[in-house]
Amino acid sequence: MVQVIVFIFTIFIGWFMFDLVKHKKIIKENVLTALISAVVAGAAYYVLFVLF
Repeated sequence: MVQVIVFIFTIFIGWFMFDLVKHKKIIKENVLTALISAVVAGAAYYVLFVLF
């Protein structure tokens, strides 16, 4: 479970940094997009982690 949390955190930070470099400012929409994508990726990773 710790792996999944670290994975979610890493995806969130990476996506957020990508948007920050791209737009040059922090926008609430970019933070929300990064959070949603991280949670979806974490859920998929958790399902794969449980199955295999």
